Parts: sequence; C-alpha cells; structure tokens
Amino acid sequence: MISYWNWPKVLGVGIGILLLFFPKMLSETHINLSIEIFIFALYAVSFNLLWGYGGMLPFGHGALFGVGAYTAGLIFNHIPHMHLLLTLLMAALSGLVSAMVIGFFCVRLKGAYFALLSLAFQMFLFALAWKWRDVTRGDDGMGIVRPSLHLPGLGSISMMNINNLYYFTLIIIVLGILACYLFLRTPLGNSVVCMRENELRASFLGYRPFMTKFTVFSFSGIFAAIAGALFVLFTEFMGTNSIDINMSMAAIFMVLIGGAGHFLGPVLGAAFYTAFQDWISSLTKHWWLIMGIFFIVVILYLQGGLISLLQSERIRFWLGGQNKSANGKNTESRKPV
Repeated sequence: MISYWNWPKVLGVGIGILLLFFPKMLSETHINLSIEIFIFALYAVSFNLLWGYGGMLPFGHGALFGVGAYTAGLIFNHIPHMHLLLTLLMAALSGLVSAMVIGFFCVRLKGAYFALLSLAFQMFLFALAWKWRDVTRGDDGMGIVRPSLHLPGLGSISMMNINNLYYFTLIIIVLGILACYLFLRTPLGNSVVCMRENELRASFLGYRPFMTKFTVFSFSGIFAAIAGALFVLFTEFMGTNSIDINMSMAAIFMVLIGGAGHFLGPVLGAAFYTAFQDWISSLTKHWWLIMGIFFIVVILYLQGGLISLLQSERIRFWLGGQNKSANGKNTESRKPV
C-alpha cells in the first residue's frame, strides 16, 4: 500500500488528471460550477496570504476583488478589441495599485483597527461604484460580451464556448496559485510568517515590519483582482455584488472552512463553500440560515478547518494502512515484558 507521505502527491496527480477531463465527464451546469470554484479558490488563496500567513484580517478584501472586476468590465465594454490577456494584466495592475494605496494606510494598524479601516476603504469604493452611474451604471450593473482569445499560430479561441472558458480559467488559476506558493517559499514569504508569530522579535532581527506587510498586502491584491476579472468574464456581468461586503465575508468563510494558515486549505474551503451553497440554495430559500449554522459548527468544533481532518491520527492510520500496522507490530515487539 502507498505510504501516508506519498498520498499528497498521488492525490494531486489524480485531481490534476480529473480536472483535465472534467469537461468530458460533466454537464454544462457542473462545468459552470467548477469554473466558479476555480475563481473563488484563487480569491481565497490571496486572502489567506494576508490572514493565514501574515496574521492580518482584512474585512474589506472584497474591494480588491471588485477593483479587478470593474476594471475588466469597463475594458470589455469600452475597449472590446483589447487582447484578453492584456485585460487581465490591466486588472492585475489596478489591483496592485489599489492594494498599495489601501495597504499604505492599513498595514500601519493592527487588530480591529486594521480590519475596520480596510472595511472603510471597501465601503468607499462600493459607494463610488453605486453612485457613479454614468460610468458603472450603479446597482443596475452592466452586461459584457466575452471576448475571444487571440493566440499567434492558434487563431481565435471563443470564450463563449464553455469548454474553452473552463480550460482558460483553469490555466490562469493554476498559474496564480503557483505564484502565491512560490512567493511563500522566498525569504520574503518566510519573513511574513515571522511577522505573524512575533513582530517585535522580527524587527529586532532586522526585518522591516511595515515594508514586509505592505509588500504581501500589495501582492495579494494582484490575485484578488485577477479573480475579480475572471468572475466578470465568467458571469458576463459587472455589478456591485462584486465589491460589496458579502464578497469580503465570502473570503473569510472559505478560508475558515478550509483552514487558515494551510496553503491548500482555502482551495478546499472554496470548493466546499461554493458547491454546498449551490446545493443548499436549490433546496430552500433559507439557505443562508443553514450556512450560518454550519459556519458556527466549524468555528466551535473544527477550528483547523476541513484540511485539519486530513491531519488527524485516524486519517493517517487509514492512509498509512500496512505501514502503520507494521510499525505498530515492531513497536510492540520492542516493549519490555
């Protein structure tokens, strides 16, 4: 039997193969759900960089998601012939600039002050999107037409085809999550965790708390904005729902459910949150009540998130199987009589 420590690699390869063949196996409805999960997975990972690794809990992270969504939506409507990849780049740039402005003020604060100031920035941007009707059309929103992806040598790839959109979104999301993973493997990424554990001691060691937190805040804004741009591309609609308080709360829910501080926890949380919400909302109009109860249960009894279940001794024993049994026998044989 495969040992426990090999299971993550085997599971990763298996999931990767499944993702490649999903469009052949699933209905269009489930493909749409998969795309939505991908988008929120990147959004949750960007939030986890701040909270899970940086120890900063922003209540206004949805502002960066919304900035990317509105940037992409306005480009799709007013500059329809702009290359799709360039549009995503512009959305990422807008997220970076917005995160730098917001982070410049927010990361100087800690705890509730940091959380509430980030929320204040989001409410400002939400009010701007709501009231500036000449540009954003307010709460009416704005429909967009998915542009085609033009690639040299391959011609034009229509994003109106759900399979093409699926693979395009999957590639962008995988690259984004990989970039976040590599960032955490750098010395700067390690210093972020150091700040979370003990900022004062880190400053004594020569780290610069403000610049470190400012950098990770700006970096996370890039991927939150890319997720927002993909969300607009997927839904074919730009509205205030992409920048309201519910979007920020969704990030908190997904990371808590999956497991804050674990890199793949937000991915698991985004998948569960999106799929569970889709299923529950199809059964009852009071689905928010059920989600709230589930969230309370997670807070009280599963503080490490769903990913912590994979770290329990029972799961390790089940995955380890024979090796665990063999080790157990050897241990028993060494015990003194």
